[in-house]
Amino acid sequence: MKTKEFKISSKIVWILVIGNSLLTLIGVFAKTLHWSYSENWFTIGLILFFSSWIIILSDIYKNKIYNRSFWILSMFILPTISPLVYMIQRNKLIRLGEGFNLNKNKL
Repeated sequence: MKTKEFKISSKIVWILVIGNSLLTLIGVFAKTLHWSYSENWFTIGLILFFSSWIIILSDIYKNKIYNRSFWILSMFILPTISPLVYMIQRNKLIRLGEGFNLNKNKL
């Protein structure tokens, strides 16, 4: 059972996930305090958010993970929290998915 890696380094995906959360929060906080360039912080945070979201959705699609439909739905229902939780649980989900042989051909 070999886990498949991302097309880019998993460290970079972690940086994207954590960076989008921090920059989005800084942008929202700066906007409430009427700081200059608050829109820039928020926009950079959203760009990182969507890029990490696309990378994680493609990873969910290409790997055999346990409860794939749950993770796809959670990405749409809780888009800010689910990428972080998925990254924490990723290796376990892949091991479970391959252990159950989700894509096994039936005769």
